[in-house]
Amino acid sequence: MVGDNEKLTSKCKVDLARMPPCQSALMPHIQRVNHRVALYKRAHEGILERPKPYDQGQGWTKNAGRVLEPVWCLKPILPVSLIDLLADGGCGEEDDEEDEEEDEEVDFDAFDESDDEF
Repeated sequence: MVGDNEKLTSKCKVDLARMPPCQSALMPHIQRVNHRVALYKRAHEGILERPKPYDQGQGWTKNAGRVLEPVWCLKPILPVSLIDLLADGGCGEEDDEEDEEEDEEVDFDAFDESDDEF
């Protein structure tokens, strides 16, 4: 497990899906949700004054085909230093072979069932 004494490398088994979103990914999501909630809260009004969803700070953009697309992140998703680390480490076949060799080294015959006390 990655902790104080261990560094995060490509061989670490960390489930990145369990990590919370970063600030630059969370803000556009909050802006989109805020836009929708504002519409629902004012739905009972006859004349609805609202900003356009593609206005600045609403979490949406218009593409060339004039279709709304969500803003996923305000900044690059990965810092350049991490991209370089992942590019250098790589996930080649050598890593897979090493993992398979480690799995094969377990000797299950060494366990003697006669020593168990039940």
